[in-house]
Amino acid sequence: MPKLGGMEPLPADFARQLAEVLQPGDEGAAAEVIQAAIRLDDVRLENFLALLAERVRSSARPINRAELRGFLRASTKGERAAGS
Repeated sequence: MPKLGGMEPLPADFARQLAEVLQPGDEGAAAEVIQAAIRLDDVRLENFLALLAERVRSSARPINRAELRGFLRASTKGERAAGS
């Protein structure tokens, strides 16, 4: 199971869990953003996942492509989720 820095390993069913929180129709955009995110260095990838995780915890509203792209932009600028 993949493990990032000080983070817990990603769950085996991460893709299914992600699909459950995405806005219907945004799966393709999500795949593009995830592909870009996995090319980031460990710190920025951890930031991306932290931003995504915080968003999932904070709202039951489906995540859309614009939010995902925003998380990617923020993580490449070194921004962190609140409380990180």
